[in-house]
Amino acid sequence: MKKYEIVKEVYNPCAPDTCEIMEREVEDPEAFVRDIFKDDKSADFSVTEKDGAVIVEVVCEAAQRHRYTFSEI
Repeated sequence: MKKYEIVKEVYNPCAPDTCEIMEREVEDPEAFVRDIFKDDKSADFSVTEKDGAVIVEVVCEAAQRHRYTFSEI
């Protein structure tokens, strides 16, 4: 497993945006995020890479958007 700094950003049209930073050991960043949203059938996922970081974006009902940026430590 690799150790990542994870920046979790939530963009919500009906509430203030939030940001949280954490460190975790994760085998697969995409699988980690998919597991969080496993019960949300409306979740639409996209995965990109930028400057060595893995970015997983999730769009849910009511246009709520979550962005997880994984930077290896």
